[in-house]
Amino acid sequence: MTEPEPEYWYRFDNHFTAPPLDEWENPIGEGGVMIHLSQYKVVRHTPCGVQLDMGPEEVKFVLASATKRFACPTIEEARASFLVRKRKQLSIYMHRVADMRKVLEKADYLMDREVQRLETKR
Repeated sequence: MTEPEPEYWYRFDNHFTAPPLDEWENPIGEGGVMIHLSQYKVVRHTPCGVQLDMGPEEVKFVLASATKRFACPTIEEARASFLVRKRKQLSIYMHRVADMRKVLEKADYLMDREVQRLETKR
């Protein structure tokens, strides 16, 4: 009797790389971005999801019905999940940039007012 084919779930991740250096250790060009597809072996199915093998003696539970999952049963779902995560991350960072612009504008205004107030006291 043969064992059934192992089942895998998938996740795309990214990481950034540093730019290459010249002989004086000065950066040449820009760093890069790497996108990597990881596959995790399914250890067992539960009524609510799956347990994935994360390495030596480490198992991670993934709720099958969750909207946000650590890993997905197909590469296409993993791809879609990655794109949604990155778009959400971009949206968060764009809002943070907008907030920082407001802080800088307010800081300039308040600091200018404070400088004017101090100059009139002299």
